[in-house]
Amino acid sequence: MSNTSRANTRRGFLRVCGAGAVGALAGCLKGFGGGGSKGEGGLKIGFYGPFSGPASNIGQQKKMAANLAREMINKDGGVGGQDITLAFGDSESQPSGGRNEVSRLIQEEQVDAMGGGFHSDVALTTIDVTNQHDVPQIIDEAVSSEIVAKINKNDLTNVFKTAPPSEAYAVGWRQLISQFQKQKIGYFPYQSKKIALIGEDTSYGLSIMDLMKDELNKIGWNVISEDEVGLDETDFTSLLSRIKQNNPDIVWGVQTSSSGAGNLAKQFAGAGFENTHFFHNYGLTIEQARKTAGNAANGAITLLNAGRVDKLLKQQGVLQAWNNKYDAEMTGSAALSYQNIKLIAEYVRSFNDLEAFRSASNDQWANKVLNHNPIKGGTGYIKYQKNHQAAWGSPETQSALGYQIIDGNLNFVWPPKLAAKQIDGSVY
Repeated sequence: MSNTSRANTRRGFLRVCGAGAVGALAGCLKGFGGGGSKGEGGLKIGFYGPFSGPASNIGQQKKMAANLAREMINKDGGVGGQDITLAFGDSESQPSGGRNEVSRLIQEEQVDAMGGGFHSDVALTTIDVTNQHDVPQIIDEAVSSEIVAKINKNDLTNVFKTAPPSEAYAVGWRQLISQFQKQKIGYFPYQSKKIALIGEDTSYGLSIMDLMKDELNKIGWNVISEDEVGLDETDFTSLLSRIKQNNPDIVWGVQTSSSGAGNLAKQFAGAGFENTHFFHNYGLTIEQARKTAGNAANGAITLLNAGRVDKLLKQQGVLQAWNNKYDAEMTGSAALSYQNIKLIAEYVRSFNDLEAFRSASNDQWANKVLNHNPIKGGTGYIKYQKNHQAAWGSPETQSALGYQIIDGNLNFVWPPKLAAKQIDGSVY
């Protein structure tokens, strides 16, 4: 739906009425959004995430990063010469929780814009709420392509999505394998180009394995086997023995289970493969998985669709500020959330002043975002495309990130333009 016709008055109207009038005028305000501070005061950003429940550890990192971004922006003069403020909402990792908290942030906290987001199913419910109230929204971490499809199908021009979709994994692997082949890294180059695929039997695992087949076909690699494994499976010895008989050049897996990923890596090392690389999607980025694998994982390559890019964060002074403020290591989720607040602030700054932003229509907001120059963030350079998805797939946008495992550590080695370390060839 397009709310352009009422968007010109909706935020300014609530600010003129004031927070105290909202309850009394609830009936006549059904068609209008909530936002901000009655037409005065600094930019107020709502930020929702899983601050309690099973993903609360991630949520806390996201909140820490959002607060750090707020402090850095305010130290640099704020937005429109005024400090920005944040209001937090706890989704509890539930779609209903996310929807309710976003509604509260808009109607009670009267935020000017909405940030945050982690689970895709939660994000899918929040975008209806922000569009209903004409509140600009930038989703930071949810990956599902369904979000972008819904934005475009329903003409939700107020919403933008930052994190690369699941396709970014497969595209990243295609690019990495092509570069390893060209530069003769490790056991590369291969003549037969044979790869065995192992996928966790979840929607995540199987969808990425299917995407891999399409990308590998583009560069002439032959998929010699495809095997599904259970989420809780930990014994892969017979499977690896069968795969070994086909003499693959690469054994590739995708798992989210730390126990499954760690045991697969460990058992691969003991299966007697010769001159075969072990590549793994996501699972080995988990510390517990690497502990399970031990030194057997040395030399394995694992990949994320996007993550923390230290070079960019250092250039912005973010890593130093994080380390000065917090004892915990900055995660990829934190990098995305720092970036999220920075993006909203930068796009609001592109208006003449705060009132120009607050009175802008959804289409005017969208034009400002789409026409803005790329912004240096925590996971890359952010530039939104016409479909409202941030560009991805290269070091100039948001690249997938490859890590080599050495002695239980993740060494960021790919792409070279962003990498922190070089590949250690001594383990091959």
